[in-house]
Amino acid sequence: MRLLVKIWSIIFVSLLVTGIIFYFYSDINVGKSYRLFHVKAKNFLDFLVPVLVCGFCASLILGVVASLLFPYAIAGPLYRIEKDLADIGEGNLRKDIKIRKWDELKDLADSINLMIGGLRDKIKTISDISGQIEGLAEKAAAERPDETLKKIKIANVNLQEAINKFKL
Repeated sequence: MRLLVKIWSIIFVSLLVTGIIFYFYSDINVGKSYRLFHVKAKNFLDFLVPVLVCGFCASLILGVVASLLFPYAIAGPLYRIEKDLADIGEGNLRKDIKIRKWDELKDLADSINLMIGGLRDKIKTISDISGQIEGLAEKAAAERPDETLKKIKIANVNLQEAINKFKL
């Protein structure tokens, strides 16, 4: 919604500039002042064509300048998110995406950070269960093999449940 408001405001300002130029040009007296310069016009539209061209050029220049400056609010955060996601894709789940609070894509970065936090928690659970299985395997020699095997099977079921939370 903020992006649409910004685009609409650029269009509104452009039209406002055109309207102001048109108003000041069309607010002159057509009568005596043009007769002194021997200006011959068939109708009032002959006077308005230069105004329309001037207003169009002013709006075009304003639109081009705005379109050159406006994408930086989106391109900068996108570039940062892209670089951070590449690092996260390599397995660095300690990474958080940091975006300035007034940037356009702050909500996207916050959602990605929530997702990364969830992945961290799930992988931590898998790691803890794997550690339990390793500890049980080391105790197998000291305890009875049947009880150790039951504990390993229970830990394995827990591990499979944790892995099944991922849709692969």
